[in-house]
Amino acid sequence: MGRGPEDRTGGKDSKGRKGACRLRIRSWNIGTLTGKSIELAKILQKRKVNIACVHETRWVGSKARNMDGYKLLYSGVVRGKNGVGILVDRDLRESVVEVRQVHDRLMFIKLVIGECTLNVVSAYAPQAGLDEEVKRCF
Repeated sequence: MGRGPEDRTGGKDSKGRKGACRLRIRSWNIGTLTGKSIELAKILQKRKVNIACVHETRWVGSKARNMDGYKLLYSGVVRGKNGVGILVDRDLRESVVEVRQVHDRLMFIKLVIGECTLNVVSAYAPQAGLDEEVKRCF
């Protein structure tokens, strides 16, 4: 599934630029991860997505788990409500050097790939219909 981390930092891409890398990063409001984790991993593999931010996971806790070729890091407070996560593919999972779960709507990870540092933020902003104070606090 794609090139390894060493190929992403030191090789040439299709246009011949030395040191260039190509990552596919996606964001998806998943609605819920319950019962969908295998299906989600298959879709991400098919589309060759390296990192995916998912929102409205509706899972509780600040944990990590393996998911069919991906490592899922997630953060949630109330079962059945909100929750964010970040999936990192097999080639990049060892590049994650920091995980910070701020709350059930915001988390980030830091990856070091060769000489590059990449910060990925998964944010699920309060939407229409919610109290203005909730939006202001976010």
